[in-house]
Amino acid sequence: MDKLNAISIFCKIVETQSFTQAATQQNMSVAMASKLLSQLEEHLKTRLLQRTTRKIMPTEAGMMYYQRCQGILQDLDEADASISNMTTTLQGNLLISVPRDFGLLFISPNLPMFIAAHPNLHVEVEFNDKKIDLLAEGYDLALRIGYMQDSSLVARKISTSSIHFAASPRYLERFGIPSSPNDLEQHEGLLYKSTLNQVNWQGARLNQTQRFKIKSKVVSNNGLALLDMAKAGLGIVNLPRFILDAAFKTGELVEILPEYKQQELEIHVVYPNRRHLPAKVRAFIEFLTSLGLCSEL
Repeated sequence: MDKLNAISIFCKIVETQSFTQAATQQNMSVAMASKLLSQLEEHLKTRLLQRTTRKIMPTEAGMMYYQRCQGILQDLDEADASISNMTTTLQGNLLISVPRDFGLLFISPNLPMFIAAHPNLHVEVEFNDKKIDLLAEGYDLALRIGYMQDSSLVARKISTSSIHFAASPRYLERFGIPSSPNDLEQHEGLLYKSTLNQVNWQGARLNQTQRFKIKSKVVSNNGLALLDMAKAGLGIVNLPRFILDAAFKTGELVEILPEYKQQELEIHVVYPNRRHLPAKVRAFIEFLTSLGLCSEL
């Protein structure tokens, strides 16, 4: 027995006092309505309706059952409406993970616009370069930079960023400008240390990949810290364009070995593979798109 449909048709029969009208409102045949009511009465071991040629009236047990079931059906309707509302309007919690440097440069300055546009949404943003498990830790979405591995997530590329060698004019005046990768061995390196403890530099020229050796003056897992040290003339950095771009424009840093092209970093927004994407997640992805991030940074 489809108990929920049986209860629904029973309540409609009580309200309309008609099998025909109740069946029409529930989008089923009169025969099906009659069958469901019979199954419900058999399940409860009691008669719920008194039927005459003129009128259909609930029995005493039927009226008591109707009053209890009507409240339950109303609660179910309200529950359906609340869930539907959450998937179509922006409310509830939005938990986001973003890479620290990229997030501080591009997300946090613009986030107030998103929050102001959606005052009923509670936003929690974690700035962390650690690769988190979205499903296990309850995140709605994350931004990731670099190679994508987790096939259980939906990944949408929003931008790419090239990688460049750079140093301050003061450093280059003091130690000279490298004219080839071999020259890097004589220079001080400000190296980015990833979560995989990789600090090697590499690039390509004439379709040949080459690794560059350099002494490590400083090793850090924070690109903005390395940027500050490079501006201060402590050594050569190898960082994404989105970190270096402002310093290139002001002349605080100069690109070196530009002919050695390195693999571009892809920037993705990732989220769990869901049949119905929540409106809050869709809205944040649209917000990212509106920032003009879908171009090279």
